[in-house]
Amino acid sequence: MTSTIIINADKEFCCDEFLRYADIPDLTLYATAPQSWFFVREGISTTMFLLQGIEDGYVLFVDNLAAYSDLRLFPYLADSVARFLGGSIDGDDALYLTYGEEWVEDVISEEIAMLKGVLSVASRYYLSLPLVADAYVTLSAFYEFGVNLHSSTPRIYGYMQYMMLNGLSPTGEMEDSCFSEDTMEVDIPQHEPVGRVKSWQLDGSETYETYSREDVEHLLALADEYRAGRLLHGVVLNDIGTLFHEGVGVAVDGASAIYWFREAVKAGDTLYAATNLGDLYRKGCGEIAVSLPDALAAYRLSVDPYAHYRIGQAYEEGWTGEKNFDEAMRWYRRAAAEGHHLAMRRLRRENV
Repeated sequence: MTSTIIINADKEFCCDEFLRYADIPDLTLYATAPQSWFFVREGISTTMFLLQGIEDGYVLFVDNLAAYSDLRLFPYLADSVARFLGGSIDGDDALYLTYGEEWVEDVISEEIAMLKGVLSVASRYYLSLPLVADAYVTLSAFYEFGVNLHSSTPRIYGYMQYMMLNGLSPTGEMEDSCFSEDTMEVDIPQHEPVGRVKSWQLDGSETYETYSREDVEHLLALADEYRAGRLLHGVVLNDIGTLFHEGVGVAVDGASAIYWFREAVKAGDTLYAATNLGDLYRKGCGEIAVSLPDALAAYRLSVDPYAHYRIGQAYEEGWTGEKNFDEAMRWYRRAAAEGHHLAMRRLRRENV
């Protein structure tokens, strides 16, 4: 499904002039059709924005499963089009309130509920404005990522974004059997958490990943399949490690967590798993004692701005025996340039 904003305007839309006018980083024209323009943000978008000419104006569409930052950009993009065309949006005084943070959360929640309903009775769930034609998701595609219909909304949404951003969504022409009139009448599978894991965003806000009993069983089954030779994505191996690191549905087991985090890094997850491995060694876990040199070695494997901040801390505090203030500042500046709040705070303290 898509969300829309209608723009009242008489002026003819010129795409090249608009892109220069709007000056939105990475926004590019993806495709065109008669009186239709499809936009994406390179490296960010997982679906497209569609601007379409209608009588007396234009309408801007966004897929309800677009990237989170694209959903947040939606009202700004509509406002930019309206200003560029010298037009207006009905009730535009409340545009940013109507399509604010709460709207984004509601749209995602409603779309994931719809997805759960469809996949309860049909084989596929198609995206509305995919970058690749006829892209869809299935339960079997979700299975590869340790996701099921009892997973939390953020977990389902997050892995859908991962699949779309990395071109891992299956594609194929829509089948008549994919949908049914009974779709909206099914009981939507509910998420009942048995544990949660705290994480922090770049700006310092706290978020939580929750796991259901079905998630735990699913991930442990994938762990057995991996040991038997099945290939898994690094992010999934990281999730298995997280269960043992945090004691979600299983006993805390530092050695098992280390194994799975290391396997995840080998499989290509240099964002989450390497950072988690560093945190495990920095704090200790169960029978695994604190080891700051091992923590530093793990953080060095990560592309995470948070890990770069910790490397700066390691140099400042001398985790391997010698302190190096200049090198610490270099890593703090790098993490700050990448947007991490802890590094910014540390640099501000130095400048006082």
